[in-house]
Amino acid sequence: MNEMSNMSSGYSGNRTSRGAADPNSLISRKLRDFYDNVREERIPDRFIDLLEKLDKAEKASKPATRSKGE
Repeated sequence: MNEMSNMSSGYSGNRTSRGAADPNSLISRKLRDFYDNVREERIPDRFIDLLEKLDKAEKASKPATRSKGE
């Protein structure tokens, strides 16, 4: 049981007890940098066109609904 508690305590987020060379810290930072770059990438026009076509097809396939007040 002690072994399991040691494993879980390594992921507690307590940054003061870990050094800058901690592999989890390094991996976290690199992953965050990578995903930040991906989020900043421009969506290709063909994907936007495809999404618009899918939205139109979805709206066309749904029957007209009435609001609750009608």
